[in-house]
Amino acid sequence: MIGYGANIGIVPIACNEIFNRVNRLKSDTMRYEIMFSMVEIYNERVQDLLIDINLRPVGGLKVREHKSMGVYVQDLTKHPVDSYEAIDCKMEQG
Repeated sequence: MIGYGANIGIVPIACNEIFNRVNRLKSDTMRYEIMFSMVEIYNERVQDLLIDINLRPVGGLKVREHKSMGVYVQDLTKHPVDSYEAIDCKMEQG
């Protein structure tokens, strides 16, 4: 998924393509927001990996479904990113 050197992997390639397209398509009338979240699902518990381990809810986060939003994780933090480097930094933090 994430490689090294010349074989950087599919995640960096896909993320860089997203940012390249956003940069090509942005205009005065169009605004894009790209957000990053990182979760772990283990033993049926959903944890936000970008929150300090001591501040995480004991039972984990709740997965919800909404008619217009679809499936989402309640109270999951979202962090704005503007490049793959920012994503990579957040992944290291998680």
